[in-house]
Amino acid sequence: MVTLNRGKNDGLEPGHVLALLRLGRTAVEKTRSTKWFRPDTTESVKLPDERYGLVFVFRTFDRVSYALVMSASRPVQINDVVTSP
Repeated sequence: MVTLNRGKNDGLEPGHVLALLRLGRTAVEKTRSTKWFRPDTTESVKLPDERYGLVFVFRTFDRVSYALVMSASRPVQINDVVTSP
């Protein structure tokens, strides 16, 4: 069971099925220049979000909802995101 920080005020209703997502982290990519006139550069790249499960909303209040985890390939953690599948 998970607690969601969204509820009736956000349009959630009992019976909704939502996807669980783990947000992709930001990786720093360093490139080394082979030319003497171009300096080495660093670039940040956001990795894609990973969908890893589904939840079923069974109880809603104005600003909070409760959902059952129907399937998950990894443990649910604080700050994971739910969205419509």
